Amino acid sequence: MYSEYLIKKYKALFGENFRELIEANIPKSIRVNTLKISVEDFLNKIKEKILLKKIEYTKYGFYVIHSKYSIGATVEYLLGYYAIQDPASMYAVEELDPKQNDLVLDMASAPGMKTSYISQLMNNKGCIIAFEINRNRMKSLRSNLTRLGCKNVILIRDDAKNAKKLNLEFDKILLDAPCTGTGTLNKNPEARFKDEKDVLYCTKIQRELLRTAIEICKSGGRIIYSTCSLLPEENEFIINEFLEKYDIKLERINFGDEAFVKPYGIELCDEIRKCKRFYPGKHLSQGFFIAKIKVL
Repeated sequence: MYSEYLIKKYKALFGENFRELIEANIPKSIRVNTLKISVEDFLNKIKEKILLKKIEYTKYGFYVIHSKYSIGATVEYLLGYYAIQDPASMYAVEELDPKQNDLVLDMASAPGMKTSYISQLMNNKGCIIAFEINRNRMKSLRSNLTRLGCKNVILIRDDAKNAKKLNLEFDKILLDAPCTGTGTLNKNPEARFKDEKDVLYCTKIQRELLRTAIEICKSGGRIIYSTCSLLPEENEFIINEFLEKYDIKLERINFGDEAFVKPYGIELCDEIRKCKRFYPGKHLSQGFFIAKIKVL
């Protein structure tokens, strides 16, 4: 069962058999946290508890094929040897490509899986400023970063639209934007009932945050814009609009399906092909969209 709004959208985008693409069951997945342990040592420690399979398009990701225990209750989890994270979420951080001397902004950071992965790829060097507006979600963010051994993160409880008040220019910015979550049916079945008012609410926030990101990113810096929505209104349409208004360009994402350049018959800039989409039925991840933006 879906809202009439989504059924109409999905049939236009994916055809009558859209459920095969977006409803597929996906295995749980984890990321080895090399801030605490090497991949080799982790696999040796965990092999009697959890059967894993490498996720080929990620650096440190593994699918959980079988586990004797809840993967969120093992000693190794509590020690911070791994994080529970979706593959597309990991890949978005890898495309950001944070370096050890970078100043990085995470604009919507709770519960901290992407923030902690940025810290991991930076080897706890440089500096990450992580915004989270919700007090309760800030608690889980702080807890996860502590468990995973992240020491180069400054947390700010505020709306990331206010990040410009810091008077800083960032090398890299991750904007995993608030969205309708229509790509997360496995864990959020209520996303089936999203309608036009939900989309309008989210796109307003997405535009405000992306505008802020562009204003405070260094010339030559990169922004990753991502959502766990399947709707072009929150993805391709947003990026196309900003390409026309701002001095930016897109860089190619290396993995995933090409983004739509003619959704609902509406022709968009051909550059949008450089963005990528992920689908449960094809990539064994949540539904996801990633755009890599270079500020000129």
